[in-house]
Amino acid sequence: MPQLDPSLFATQLFWLALTLIPLYLVLWKVALPRVGDVRARRRERIEDDLKKAEGLKAEAEAALAEYQAVIAQATQKAQDALRAAAHEASEDAARQREALSVRLTAEGDAAQARIEAESRRVIDDIGVIASELAQSAARRLAGADISPEEAVAAVAAAQREAG
Repeated sequence: MPQLDPSLFATQLFWLALTLIPLYLVLWKVALPRVGDVRARRRERIEDDLKKAEGLKAEAEAALAEYQAVIAQATQKAQDALRAAAHEASEDAARQREALSVRLTAEGDAAQARIEAESRRVIDDIGVIASELAQSAARRLAGADISPEEAVAAVAAAQREAG
């Protein structure tokens, strides 16, 4: 193998140096700075994107907080309106119950008065009916005619005995 022949090492080293030194210089002066520039631009773009993302995140958090505040406020208003409506309905129901109670009490009192008046009228009429019945019974059973005054007196005496 000619690569391992020590007599050819000098020329191989010459050509190696002649090839690698210009390649190294080209890489050092041209390719590596371009790669460095690309990396620097990429790093800057990533940092800018991260800053924008942080800004957008802060805006989103602020919008979320505002949204939650609006929702909480709307919920509170709805609960207040519901409580007010329930309170108003309760008061209205109480007023209606009170009015109904007053009306029913008045109707009950009027009915009671009518019943008492009717009872007194019936009780008063019982004496008349009883005296007429006593006259009729005396006429049919005993064949005797008694006067209305005598019949009323007999009924009154019977009522006193009954108590």
